[in-house]
Amino acid sequence: MEGLWYAHFTAGAAHGDGLAVLRDGEILGGDPAHTYSGTYQSDGNHLYANVRVSPNRAATVPLDMDRPLMFFLKGSVAGDSATVAGHPDHNEELKIAVVLHRAE
Repeated sequence: MEGLWYAHFTAGAAHGDGLAVLRDGEILGGDPAHTYSGTYQSDGNHLYANVRVSPNRAATVPLDMDRPLMFFLKGSVAGDSATVAGHPDHNEELKIAVVLHRAE
């Protein structure tokens, strides 16, 4: 799982693209509106991640994303691709899905 990954996410009606670096169990990345930081672990083809998503100060973001949120994601890895889905802490109604493709 270690390396540079292209990430496409959907969260309700919102969607976007960013980059994430996964190394030594740590996630760092971002897109034009947010930064990502957190941890991940993989077990075989299973992937689990806890990711803090914080809005960039200059970005215009939806009201439900105007403060940092912690997302709990789980999914699977298949070669140079992975898919994870989950929700932010304390809000199981806001679902997020992320498709990752190795960028290197």
